[in-house]
Amino acid sequence: GKYKFGPRECDIRWSSYILPDLERMDRLYPYYAVVKVNNVYNMPKKLGDKRWVAYPHPQVVFQYYNGNTGELEYAEAISTAR
Repeated sequence: GKYKFGPRECDIRWSSYILPDLERMDRLYPYYAVVKVNNVYNMPKKLGDKRWVAYPHPQVVFQYYNGNTGELEYAEAISTAR
């Protein structure tokens, strides 16, 4: 669904697809993903100010967590070509 952080809006897509050949009790292994987009950073002209500057090479980090324990299971980063 739609999510807004500050002036930026994004569309969060949820995946709950499970193959139909699994019995209900065999489906109890939830995972969730956190996606971080690193596309700006703070580069103030004076200490304490704010000035957001676009990364020259944006990066997206996908982090997959175990839904029962909250532990990070896998992470991968993708960035633009340098």
